[in-house]
Amino acid sequence: METDLQVSKKKQLKETVFLILTMVALTAIAIFFLKSHAEDEGKELMKPMNEVSMLHSKQGIKDCINITEKQSQNLIILNSTLQKYKEQHEITFLKLYEYHFTSSTLFLVFSILSALALFLITQEGWKNTAHLVKVSFLVCTAFTSFFGLSLSTFEQKISIDQNANAYIDYDNLQKKLINFCATSLTTEGDSISFGKLHSNIMNEAKNLHGFYLEFDAESVDVANAFSLEKKEKTQPVITKKDTIDNKKDEK
Repeated sequence: METDLQVSKKKQLKETVFLILTMVALTAIAIFFLKSHAEDEGKELMKPMNEVSMLHSKQGIKDCINITEKQSQNLIILNSTLQKYKEQHEITFLKLYEYHFTSSTLFLVFSILSALALFLITQEGWKNTAHLVKVSFLVCTAFTSFFGLSLSTFEQKISIDQNANAYIDYDNLQKKLINFCATSLTTEGDSISFGKLHSNIMNEAKNLHGFYLEFDAESVDVANAFSLEKKEKTQPVITKKDTIDNKKDEK
């Protein structure tokens, strides 16, 4: 027959598993709703710019003055290319915004829950604290670390800013094309040939083109995280001979 201690341990184990599974399930539900909210918010934020962007894409290069039909077709192709680059950075921006919003919110929530659980533990002491409170503290601390590392490792804020800036830069290049089509001038009002404008736009697009996803590999350098060799190299031992030599040099 099972002793009371064994029964108590089994009960604690069941409660622990149930609590962990419940917290994981609630976190998964929270992630789903937070991402959905962030997605709607991001689309609402980009909606006015997208309307202007589609206007540039469909109506921007039409009936251009002082250029040939072939040059007009080249402008249309270039304008469409810039539009696709913009869409690439918009998609990346919205995805990163979703992850950043979700990670930041859950990091804050679990930090607060961990602090509350820690407060209860410090009041009662670890041994006297209820088992479920201790489990809650450990799970919340794990989630806090996970979402905190997610924010720092993938450097979401930097990537969001980079993709937003790239979107605006491509949009400004489109404005140059549209202005040239309508006036045969630059946006500053200066005269420019078709060849030079086309080359300038292509050169700027080439410099902008890329995938802006930052990743901090050092924050997850597990291989060297517990290595003493690195610390020994950065903290040289000063011997008695070194001390004597230093004193001689001072004299």
